[in-house]
Amino acid sequence: MDTTNPVVMLNAGVWHIVESGRASDVALCGRPLREKRAHSRLRTVGREHVCPDCLRVLEKETTD
Repeated sequence: MDTTNPVVMLNAGVWHIVESGRASDVALCGRPLREKRAHSRLRTVGREHVCPDCLRVLEKETTD
């Protein structure tokens, strides 16, 4: 996964960080992706529009 600009998936109105785009079934925060709508990149969507739990997990992974 590109930790500087990861793929995000729109699921039920919330953008979540995912490992591998449309092939992902679970978000980085652990939430199942059952209502996939669109995918993009974090920099395109903006951090303020992404699941805060996904951002916390991403930040932890980049500092470990």
